Order: sequence, then structure tokens, then C-alpha cells
Amino acid sequence: MSRSATSKLYGMGLREAVARSTLADANELRDWRIWAELAAVLVRRARKLYVSDDIGLDLANTVYALDSTTIDLCLSLFPWAIFVRPKRP
Repeated sequence: MSRSATSKLYGMGLREAVARSTLADANELRDWRIWAELAAVLVRRARKLYVSDDIGLDLANTVYALDSTTIDLCLSLFPWAIFVRPKRP
């Protein structure tokens, strides 16, 4: 973890930095249903927040849009990031 981010650890409930390999190992063993339940909780919250908003469409079923945006990182600030060179046609 970069020194600039260590001040944020306390707010996340951590007393010291956690090794990247430790997080990777934990995620390998973590049951995927945890994330499914988290998604379900977030969908329920969003439904309550936007129940009266008109989206300009008359849809018969519920539609979900998930953002999977890739964010470019500065390798000098995030040395742990894996650089993948974009494919060129």
C-alpha cells in the first residue's frame, strides 16, 4: 500500500496495511454468494431510493445496469497494479 493511502486504513477498520497477497488469498477462498448477497442488498436500497423516478421508458421487467469501467492507474502511485498493454488493430 502506498504511504498516501495508509491514513485511510483506520477508517476501514484496519490498524496496519494488509499485504496484497493476503487479500488475494482471502478472495480465492471467499464464497461467491457473499458478493451475490451484497448485490441483492444494494439493489433493494436502490429500488427504495428511485421508486418514484421516471426513467422515460415503460418496461415490463426490471432492468439492471452494472458498471464495469476500467480505470487507468498511475503506476508510480499504484506499483502493485498490473500493466496490460492495450491491443492494437
